[in-house]
Amino acid sequence: MEEKQSILDGYSDMEKGAYLGAIASIATADSEASQEELDYLSILCNSAGLSDAQKQIVIRAATELTGTELNKCLDVLKNSDLKHSLIADMIAFAKADNEYTQAERKAIQYAAAYLGINDKQFSLLDEFADKATHAEPQQNMGSQGFLSSLGLEDKMRSAGINTGGLLKGILSIAAPLLLSRMFSGGRRRFGGGMLGGGLLAGGLGSLIGMLAGNRGYRRSGGFLGGLFGFK
Repeated sequence: MEEKQSILDGYSDMEKGAYLGAIASIATADSEASQEELDYLSILCNSAGLSDAQKQIVIRAATELTGTELNKCLDVLKNSDLKHSLIADMIAFAKADNEYTQAERKAIQYAAAYLGINDKQFSLLDEFADKATHAEPQQNMGSQGFLSSLGLEDKMRSAGINTGGLLKGILSIAAPLLLSRMFSGGRRRFGGGMLGGGLLAGGLGSLIGMLAGNRGYRRSGGFLGGLFGFK
């Protein structure tokens, strides 16, 4: 039996939520989240091992995450070895519907600057997202050798990019084709009814309820607090 892999393996729900929440913010950078973007985000949630309830909150973030909440997501990852992976994944997500708009690029550049990523690093991460997305699925995408096969390992090390952290999100930028093969049968479309009511009828509130405690942010309490492991 083939071993199932997952993105963000070994990271906390807080980091996963912040990571996917930041990616979700790109869905509305150009004012409208496409169905392709919502489907792709759903695949990422499945790949990260989020529960259905957590997944619905992240999907909802694709239409409701505010600038302040995005900054809080980025604050969680600012000193994380995931920050370079995040920017690459945000780029890949923005391009998933084959329409990489100026608004999306501007939003990702803002996130990169907030995380302290310079122009050279951003350019390499953009190149990485393109090459990894179009790489053959047979390549060992989770290994350090994958970066060498793309001709990017030495360039990234020289630019100060944490290549180890970059590989933690590699499956999320390996294109929907690879993920849908790994998680066949797990894709679900999120129509207006599911996004607009039911479980989340009370509103998103703050996706960043998980940033409580030692992060210094106020708990959202109740529903969101329970989802991300707070008592």
